[in-house]
Amino acid sequence: MSAQHTNELTATALGSRDAHRCLLADSRNRGVLVVLATTVAMAMGFGGLGLITVFMGPMEVELGWSRSDTSLGYALSTAGMAIGGLFWGRLSDRMDVRLLFAVGASGMVASLLAMSILQSLPTFYIAHVVYGGFGFSVLYSPLLSTSGEWFPERRGLVTGLVTAGGALGQGLLPFFASYLINAFGWRWALVGVGCTLLMALGLTLPVLRWPQGTRAPAATSASAPEMARAEGATIAFLALAAFLCCMCMGVPVVHMASFIGAVCGSPSVGVNSLVIAMTAGAVGRVCCGLIADRIGPQKAYGIASSIQTACVMAFPALGDSMSFMALSAIFGFGFAGNMTCLSLCVRQAVPANRFGGAIGVVMMVAWAGMASGGYAGGVLFDLSLSYTLSFLLAGMAGVLNLAVIGALATTKNVFSILEIPERSKTLAGEIRKVTLALADR
Repeated sequence: MSAQHTNELTATALGSRDAHRCLLADSRNRGVLVVLATTVAMAMGFGGLGLITVFMGPMEVELGWSRSDTSLGYALSTAGMAIGGLFWGRLSDRMDVRLLFAVGASGMVASLLAMSILQSLPTFYIAHVVYGGFGFSVLYSPLLSTSGEWFPERRGLVTGLVTAGGALGQGLLPFFASYLINAFGWRWALVGVGCTLLMALGLTLPVLRWPQGTRAPAATSASAPEMARAEGATIAFLALAAFLCCMCMGVPVVHMASFIGAVCGSPSVGVNSLVIAMTAGAVGRVCCGLIADRIGPQKAYGIASSIQTACVMAFPALGDSMSFMALSAIFGFGFAGNMTCLSLCVRQAVPANRFGGAIGVVMMVAWAGMASGGYAGGVLFDLSLSYTLSFLLAGMAGVLNLAVIGALATTKNVFSILEIPERSKTLAGEIRKVTLALADR
């Protein structure tokens, strides 16, 4: 071989390596852009759900509604999230993601603009159902799945960042809306927030896609019956754990501010404790994602759930503002980390092309648990005029959640053993094919 030919081959090889590096760098940059866009979209979605906290006051004054009237709007939007998430999550495994993003963004913006001109409660309720069921729930599953697939080795960190965006949005968007209300009134404030969502989603959603394209990755092979049963059992366990986990967190999330305010004799202390918990939650989601990358999502979920349960059971034992604020920060870290780890557990249990349907099932049950915990906490308070029984119930739900997590670990080991024969059959089949191919030669 001539020296010139050798040099040409070397140059070609080096050129291929450089091209490969460029492709990797381009993919990494595109992935970073997708994660940032997903975080912004998640912030807009959760921020829109929390707008009722600043709009209920001026609406009640102008329209003569009661607090229960406006509170039912939030309940309907969360119900829309639960039911819509199940339906749209399954569709996200099969449809072009661009169509889903168009439907979701339109539902979110249209519902806010409709509320700016409403005059009756039915319109108010329909708008909230649309926001939850035909708006944010359409985006939720694709936002989690598209972002995580760009960095599979850092899926925990990515999911933590994206879900932390939701926590920040719950604080920032209502704060922005309250400024608009004070300056222009609540109707024009809804128009302003709706236009803000339109611009933010219009800039971010076109960027979002999976690394393979605008549809969920196709299955590499058909699932064996044993593996399908294992996936189904895992999702059932995770759904039960999600219900108990969210029932545990539902009591403090709904009643923390009033409980701490009553104990300390200052409503502002209760509100500050809730703000501290939510701020710590943004940090907790990222940190728990990093922990999940290190030790696995199920173990990280167990740690976050243990922190949440311990804090919930400790709340009734405290009596001063400083200790409440400190415990609120720890609670926020744990309860928010649960949601990140739960999503990661679902993704670990199923392939990417079935993630939407699976997370839809789990989150529907989780929303039901959140509603049950918040409602049961209020009922027990009405019966006893104390939050002690409410937090005790939450603690019991947390302990049961930990028991389910432990049972899930045991069940996964059993299914791993059951999958060995099926994997052996598959391997034997592949060996047989290779042997026949060699024999033909």
